[in-house]
Amino acid sequence: MNESIKSKLNELPSCPGVYTFKDRLGKIIYVGKAKSLRNRVRSYFGGGDLPSPRTAALVKKTHDIDFIATKSEVEALILECNLIKHFKPRYNVNLKDDKKYPYIKVTTRDVFPSVYPTRDLTNDGSRYFGPYTDAKAMRKSLKILTSIFPIRTCRKRLPLKQPDRGCLNYHIGKCVGPCRGDVSVEEYRRLVDTVCQYLSGRMTHLVRALSKKMDEAARKLKFEEAAKLRDMIKALEKVSERQTVVMASPRDRDVLVVRSGKRFAIGYVLKIREGKLVGKEVYRLTFDGEPDNEEIHASFLQQYVAGTSPLPDEILLEKIPSGIEVIGEWLEGKAGKPVRVFSPKSGKGYDLVKMAVRNASLILSQITEAAAHEKMPHSLKELMRWLRLSHPPRLIEAFDISTIQGSQPVGSRVAFKDGKPLKALYRHFSIKTVEGQDDFAMMREVTQRAWSHIERGEEEAPDLILIDGGKGQVRSAIQGLKDAGAGEKLPVVVGIAKRLDEIWFPERSEPLQIPHDSSALRLLQRIRDEAHRFAISYHRKRRRKAAVRSELEVVRGIGSSLAKRLLEEFGSLDRIRDAKPEDLCNISGIGKAKAKRIIEHLRQAS
Repeated sequence: MNESIKSKLNELPSCPGVYTFKDRLGKIIYVGKAKSLRNRVRSYFGGGDLPSPRTAALVKKTHDIDFIATKSEVEALILECNLIKHFKPRYNVNLKDDKKYPYIKVTTRDVFPSVYPTRDLTNDGSRYFGPYTDAKAMRKSLKILTSIFPIRTCRKRLPLKQPDRGCLNYHIGKCVGPCRGDVSVEEYRRLVDTVCQYLSGRMTHLVRALSKKMDEAARKLKFEEAAKLRDMIKALEKVSERQTVVMASPRDRDVLVVRSGKRFAIGYVLKIREGKLVGKEVYRLTFDGEPDNEEIHASFLQQYVAGTSPLPDEILLEKIPSGIEVIGEWLEGKAGKPVRVFSPKSGKGYDLVKMAVRNASLILSQITEAAAHEKMPHSLKELMRWLRLSHPPRLIEAFDISTIQGSQPVGSRVAFKDGKPLKALYRHFSIKTVEGQDDFAMMREVTQRAWSHIERGEEEAPDLILIDGGKGQVRSAIQGLKDAGAGEKLPVVVGIAKRLDEIWFPERSEPLQIPHDSSALRLLQRIRDEAHRFAISYHRKRRRKAAVRSELEVVRGIGSSLAKRLLEEFGSLDRIRDAKPEDLCNISGIGKAKAKRIIEHLRQAS
């Protein structure tokens, strides 16, 4: 323990507040709250046994402490939540939101409020409904809302000095047109209140209120207004029919459970409004080390409450964390009403908690399995580091050319996915446009033909292309890819020379030397050797076929085309030799005399 921490421990007050631990760089690595700052913080540095290895690691990395005194534990709880959300300390349990969760915002401070999605939760007097962890669900909810209630979704500053002619939404009946002056402030406000009730999930109360207004409008002979209300009621009843009734009580409830993995946990929420299951939310919590389950449950509850609007009447938990009295007091202040937090032991509430537990466990299992599937081999990570790639090269393709002094030239492409051969993408290429011994032109043709399939969407584009050769072959391959239309989609292309296994880049004058004991180099060698083997096997096959055709062409009257048809029909010289003359006569261009000459020649040659 350094002198700075010793002096700070002596200065700590015995009042509620929030404390922060900082590392040697001054970065906040933990935020905590305390009823007595002096007692709580000193318990970390008292020299006794710490409750867990995680806490011991935290204390070891702490080089400075700071604190903020508050008036009460509730104020400390709110401040702790805000600081955790802002700094995301390493040793706290954090709600993972690399992107902010979306809300539906109703700008109630405006004369004519608007409703639209937002990810910025600001204290501007507007009402926010959410968060929605599923943006698709949020958009669906907003679409249903705007199809039922003709409230504006634009962001114009109203009222206007001069009436507008109205946008498309007005003309198709999806907005009552406050920009045109077609609706009074009072009438529009009543519509906004209805929208807020809908977003709060209070369907039964809303339908009852709208039915009362419809009857009143009908009595006053305002049939057009009554018809609009009737259509709203029917649409709401249709939405309500799709919701599952789970409890007889009309109270609003949120069911919160947590299931923990090794480095993260899943927070699962069931939303019950007026006894109906209206939706679910899934949160991911991250942490360092192994915090106990109670800490994870408490952190999730606090951070969920901090970001949720509006709050329900009751929150059902699997386990009640310590300090629940303080959390309850905070909840009441935030919601403006008593919010009951409890753990049911039987009945419908218990069944709901068990349902949430099953779903959270299932999601945790799915994410864990997906993470294991996505786990990259070490060789790919090494290769990414050596080649300075932005991501691991999961799909690698390699090209090679095989020929003997320009005769029977062929190319090959092999593919490796996650370090393993992907034989579905193996391809042979017979060189068609190049004559003579021109390896560069052959490589250009092969890569151009291969990329043309990717360009048409028939195959997946690779992350890395490996060429058997040096800088010249690499540049030829890149030119072939560009000729096929690779353009901005051009992947990284490198060559591997045979003699010293050097890695060549098109823009560098000197090759890269990867250590020979590196798994990255061994992977490249394996892929290069596989491309070479695949090319040679095809080249040998082509040479054998050429030799067979040459043997047939020795026979008088047998040309290249006829020899090719014979081989395609019979498959080999042996089968042609063993055939009867009349069998050969079935091929166009071969009569009895020619058939006998072929068979006699082959039998003498054998």
